[in-house]
Amino acid sequence: MKVLFINKYENSGGAAIAAQRIGEGLERYYHTQNHFLAGIHRKAAANVTVTRSGAVANFIERGINVLSNRLGLQYFYFPFSTPAILQCARAFKPDVISLHNIHGGYFDTSLLPKLSACAPIVWTLHDMWAITGNAAHTFGDTSWKAAKAGPGEHKHAPAIGFPTGNYLIKRKQRLYAESDLHIVSPSRWLYDMTTESPLTKHQPLYHIPNPIDTDYFKAQDKAASRQALGLPVDARVITFVSERLFNSEFKGGDELLKILHLLDEQLDREVHLLMIGRDRLPGTFKHLKCVYTGYVKAVDKMMQCYSASDIFFYPTKADNLPNVLIEAGSCETACITFDVGGCREIVLDGKTGYVIAPGMHEQFAAKTLSLLQHPDRCREFGKAARAYMEQHFGMKVIAEQYHRLFASVIRY
Repeated sequence: MKVLFINKYENSGGAAIAAQRIGEGLERYYHTQNHFLAGIHRKAAANVTVTRSGAVANFIERGINVLSNRLGLQYFYFPFSTPAILQCARAFKPDVISLHNIHGGYFDTSLLPKLSACAPIVWTLHDMWAITGNAAHTFGDTSWKAAKAGPGEHKHAPAIGFPTGNYLIKRKQRLYAESDLHIVSPSRWLYDMTTESPLTKHQPLYHIPNPIDTDYFKAQDKAASRQALGLPVDARVITFVSERLFNSEFKGGDELLKILHLLDEQLDREVHLLMIGRDRLPGTFKHLKCVYTGYVKAVDKMMQCYSASDIFFYPTKADNLPNVLIEAGSCETACITFDVGGCREIVLDGKTGYVIAPGMHEQFAAKTLSLLQHPDRCREFGKAARAYMEQHFGMKVIAEQYHRLFASVIRY
């Protein structure tokens, strides 16, 4: 079986990581032949084709994308990427096209029917973009149920200038109807929305979670991990990802600060905050000590960070099925998250961590304090999380589901 993966990035971001893991599982267990098409790729690889090569092409298409977005014509014209995508698809001759994030300024939405002529498309959604006018998330607005753009939706990322969302939705609806599409939602949360959306409810719909290689992604020695990261062996450690924490409307940086200040007021001893990323926290704390890792790309170091932790924080404002919660759970780390998107499908409230209603900062801080005061419960949650990841997100489990789906849609 030949599978062509398409995503904006080949190895950066949640959608790219999910696509890579799906491909790895299919190749390992079913010997598929995989090729990746990426809008942006930073290292040469035999099985990766970049949709625009060279600084000039990149500069021109980025400029076109900025201008067309301001005009409300989101993803209409890419003079280099469009022919590159079609040429690669026709040359590779895939049995299945595994589509992932097509928003991001490299993929003309009108390519969907043309790619469908090459092979059936299995489109794995990583946010709400497929069912909205332009936005990756609508933050609770349900105008999409009536195939309409919500008020102010054009301001949400990926933002547009003129509010043309209703037109963009009608365009998507027409293009989907003309395409051989099979739509996968990694979370039940998003799957339920695709069954309600006028744009997708008539397409074949599936729910398959994102995978993780639990044989590789597992807890490291806690003491050794802490020593390697410059943390005291007997410290109490809370970890979270601080990359783009305050310049993304999805990440929940302001929510995190409120929680940390509430927690700081109630602590009676020092707690270390291990921050994975380049952002730094403003202000000062009495009991919380910040430890900054800088940007972390190496998987081994990420496992080290999770393993060094007592608790992993994820105070997100918008998400689908975040890989970091799956990774932390696979490394036997208790997690606390807001009840957003599919987060509760990863963190089992009261069993592997805590799931807090959005905006309940006091409860988030209280549950954190409770876990810090009961390390045995923390460890029990971590062990239960590991077992749950193996059962529901293990690479072999998910690869089987994708292979079964891909085999069912192939045209013979």
